Amino acid sequence: AGPAQSGILSDREVVNLFLHFTVNPKPKVDYIDRPRCCLRGKECSINRFQQVESRWGYSGTSDRIRFTVNRRISIVGFGLYGSIHGPTDYQVNIQV
Repeated sequence: AGPAQSGILSDREVVNLFLHFTVNPKPKVDYIDRPRCCLRGKECSINRFQQVESRWGYSGTSDRIRFTVNRRISIVGFGLYGSIHGPTDYQVNIQV
């Protein structure tokens, strides 16, 4: 449901992007592959659970991590975990 399926890229461009992100050595690409900026400073990973055994039970209440900062930060990613019992539909609201 993103650029690869939108028709904005040719089939060859989609394949080249896929190969660029999945194989080594990386094939030559027709775009600048250097990051536009670099992150500086300390990297910190925030985890909801310090340790997860075989499973975690959901009680139906909101599950969140909330924190405040006193300086500019960059959020570089987040993880969303699903069922270990096969495909499941989720309704999720993510706010950053």
